[in-house]
Amino acid sequence: MIPTYTATYFPILPKRKLKTYIVPIQWWVFKNDRLDGRGDATLTKANVKARGQDATEARKLVVREWGSIATVGTATEITSG
Repeated sequence: MIPTYTATYFPILPKRKLKTYIVPIQWWVFKNDRLDGRGDATLTKANVKARGQDATEARKLVVREWGSIATVGTATEITSG
């Protein structure tokens, strides 16, 4: 099961209705990071729930928060129902 986080950043002064998007992210984690004794690296994946006016804005907000740590994928709108 892939964990889902909520984005910290949100649009300032939106001009249109906000929609909710899921943006996938992935990054490498070392199993043993104590005292620089690095173990095997594993690829970790998660989803970030972000609100934006469109998919591009939602992805930009996730890149702002996670861009230095993870690779950010393409945003997909959550449809109700």
